[in-house]
Amino acid sequence: MSTNIKSGIPTSDTSDESIIAHFSNGVLMHFTSGETIIDGINEPQGIYLIKKGFVKAYSVSDDGHGNLLLIHNVNEFIPLPWALDGAHTTGLFYEAMNDVTVLRASKDDLRMAMGNNTWLSQEILKQDVTIITAYTQRIQTLEFRSARGRIIAELLALSERFGVKHGNTVLIDAPITHQDIADSINMNRETASRALEILFEEKLLGQTDHLFTILDLPKLRESLS
Repeated sequence: MSTNIKSGIPTSDTSDESIIAHFSNGVLMHFTSGETIIDGINEPQGIYLIKKGFVKAYSVSDDGHGNLLLIHNVNEFIPLPWALDGAHTTGLFYEAMNDVTVLRASKDDLRMAMGNNTWLSQEILKQDVTIITAYTQRIQTLEFRSARGRIIAELLALSERFGVKHGNTVLIDAPITHQDIADSINMNRETASRALEILFEEKLLGQTDHLFTILDLPKLRESLS
């Protein structure tokens, strides 16, 4: 296997190692919670691979309301649509949700590596599918008219993406706040918090070390229907 010296991206097949292992020559960057990684106005300086932490992608409406679109985790590239089609999506911001470490390289190097590396191309395709699936789930969530319905649908979607299951209990292992949930379902924080509090009272939802925990997954699903 050979490695692109400039970006650290592999240029031959490798099926048994992580993306990060082949991205180590990228520029290492650190961000703290709340810091902007990509500002949504200027052209990104490169493609970023998340090595540690969580990053949220969001837009801002004309009235200043944030719309949380997607949460990215370790081993994922941002902004992937820009890297693949070359178009800069103005207004799409990426922000660290906790302490985040990324590796940055040029999108040209990534696209060249994909042409020479079937395994890497497959991994990028999986990430594309994940993004499409997440947006599809978000549209389906917004179809619920009640705050309760939207909250439950969003929690179930988050459990599929970040859940650690123990029997009927699912820990959502991502630093998600009440505001994040509100921003993801087009709702103000007060309304979202009231709906969440009812789920706490019903013993359907809890928190462990500030992380949301679904206490009874089958019952929560049943309450949605």
